[in-house]
Amino acid sequence: MAPFTEDNLPASEAEIDFSDLEAQFVVPEHEETLENVVVVDNIPAVDESKEEKLVQVLKKIFKKHGTVKANGIHMPKDSSSGKPKTKGYAFVEFETAQQAQAAIFNLNGYKLDKSHSLLVNAFMDVERYTEVNDVYQAPPEEPFEEREHLRSWLTDEHGRDQFSVYADQELSVFWNETSHPAEKAISRSNWTEAYAQWSPLGSFLCTVHEQGLVLWGGPSWKKLARFIHRKVKLIDFSPSERYLVTCSAEPISVDAVNQMLGPGNEHQNPYTIDDEGHTVCVWDAQTGSLLRSFPPVRSEDGKPVKSSWPQFKWSPSEKYFARLNQNVGLSIYEASTMSLLDKKSIKIPGIQDFAWCPNLIVDPRTGVARPEMLAYWTPEEGNLPARVTLMAVPSRTLVRTKNLFNVFNASLHWHPKGQALCVRVQRYTKSKKSRFTNLEIFRAYERDVPVDVIELKDCAVAFDWEPVGDNLRFAIIHTDDPTPPITNATGIASTAVNTNVSFYAFERKGKLVKKEGFQLLKTFDRKKVTALKWSPQGRHIILATLRTISTFELDFVDTDFDQAAASKSGNPGDAITIISTGEHYGVTDLEWDPTGRFVVTSASSWRHSMEHGYILWDFKGEQIHKAVVERFKQLLWRPRPRSLLTEEMKREVRKDLKSYAKEFEEQDERRLHAADAELMEQRRRLITEWNTWREQVDDMLSRETDEALQNGYKLPIVADDQVFVVDEIVEEIIEEKEEIIN
Repeated sequence: MAPFTEDNLPASEAEIDFSDLEAQFVVPEHEETLENVVVVDNIPAVDESKEEKLVQVLKKIFKKHGTVKANGIHMPKDSSSGKPKTKGYAFVEFETAQQAQAAIFNLNGYKLDKSHSLLVNAFMDVERYTEVNDVYQAPPEEPFEEREHLRSWLTDEHGRDQFSVYADQELSVFWNETSHPAEKAISRSNWTEAYAQWSPLGSFLCTVHEQGLVLWGGPSWKKLARFIHRKVKLIDFSPSERYLVTCSAEPISVDAVNQMLGPGNEHQNPYTIDDEGHTVCVWDAQTGSLLRSFPPVRSEDGKPVKSSWPQFKWSPSEKYFARLNQNVGLSIYEASTMSLLDKKSIKIPGIQDFAWCPNLIVDPRTGVARPEMLAYWTPEEGNLPARVTLMAVPSRTLVRTKNLFNVFNASLHWHPKGQALCVRVQRYTKSKKSRFTNLEIFRAYERDVPVDVIELKDCAVAFDWEPVGDNLRFAIIHTDDPTPPITNATGIASTAVNTNVSFYAFERKGKLVKKEGFQLLKTFDRKKVTALKWSPQGRHIILATLRTISTFELDFVDTDFDQAAASKSGNPGDAITIISTGEHYGVTDLEWDPTGRFVVTSASSWRHSMEHGYILWDFKGEQIHKAVVERFKQLLWRPRPRSLLTEEMKREVRKDLKSYAKEFEEQDERRLHAADAELMEQRRRLITEWNTWREQVDDMLSRETDEALQNGYKLPIVADDQVFVVDEIVEEIIEEKEEIIN
């Protein structure tokens, strides 16, 4: 538009063009939406006398997840019966759409009472559903994509197990071999930034990173799921791998996560304003979705309290999980809703520890599984004694209680099959100048849960059940000096204290057993054992001295070795024998493979700067392979899922074990010959390469000599009597003797 002058002034306002000003000062139109409104269904239908009370209850529930506007709760009424009554649903208006989404995420499925669970949906969803075409239109069919089987490693034709090794910055997975070094399945540099962990059934390999966690699996080791949790330090799976729990020392910040994800990726942020300040998250391990976050446990003055890990403990069915809350007691949550069981915690003043029964116990009379059960203990307070309690869940019925006196500390040890609970009670003498241990063993599978008491004269510092077997056999480490040796910052002790190792088992009343109960089988005196580790299949156990700088002993024990001596004496303990001893310099960790055939001892650079690496042993204590690995950190066996074979099928396999053993021995022989043939082929190839190189060098030397002679060079004359003497020392082992000193 041409500028106005005195000669061409506009005759009226309509002739003036304001388009440039309108474009410069345009005001965006505000579109009125109802994204901040939610529809709450399945609430009680009440009359006018109870309406205000119901509104207040809803406000109390929804205000935890956002600000409800004044008069923001509207409940339509039905007056057809003559007396106005609400229709059983309500509209709740929040200040922002984000608050409405938080309410939907956290309160959909919330139990208002025994008969009403809230159904919370966005109001705009209702509008979208009304616009759905009445004529059904089939969605486009997506092409089938075959997924990799997460347990494909179980189909290995040789039945081998896998283990992971983390050394320096490289994480590797190996196939275990018996006749030669392990075969590498996969290896990646910087695969993890902190450590690695297998899921309980071996389906996933979890790696830890600055931004969170990643799950890997399948034959190609693809990324299966990603969990965003900044600076995560601790992880834990539920027993059947359905849920994943993560913990970070850094409180959750929505803005910090958005900044980490970068512009345009805010939709990947799983957190809302309700998660601010929380440190523990529960995830769906299959989908990667966040189910709920929890604040850290705090004391009465509001300061964070140090808690043991795992912070949440799962019931064997995964229906419930629980954690200690010192201000309240025990908080049990339903996994399906992620909400408190019966909407309240269990008040247990002073509760110190608890543990779920790891297996569902079947009533032998009815064949029906009993309710899930957990045990907890409380210390003495005033005139009240310490108490151990077994409680059924979800009914909260007390199954069994027992009072204890002069208690210093207690530890709960459930049998892996849930048959019994051992409470290792550290008690004061009457003078309170020294301590001793009582083992209070609750036979949970029997009627009225009888309790057996084993009184020790000294202190038991470690306890471990044999994982299989019906005689409830266990081993303990006990010592006169319960004070643990002084350790450095990485947990390494300068010395190992003198200890004893004893074995006990439950004996039924019979001809040779006058009194039913737990009997002492055998004791190994004057040991320096710091750890016990039963084979997953039972019978074999390792007595080890771990994480010291002076002693590195390993005793391989067979608890059923000398059955002839046991039958002769009538004492089952005479069968318990140390069948082999070994030593691993700087050993810090010990782990059995899932089959109980092999065990690995390792020396980690996380603990000390001595020689790092690992040694593979068989269950008899024979060393199979030793690997010295620079900056070795961690070795973990890949767990196996529970066997699908019934007890009857297992008995059939044992019956035909000789025929199977012959077949397996032939397979091992073929593999050994194949390995030998491969080695011979490699040697032949090296010899051929060497001979070829010698021929090339001789030919080159001959040509250079001929050229030198043609140019007048004279070869040196060697005297006939000149002799070159070469000394060769050959060492031969005439005799080798091995002596075991107890």
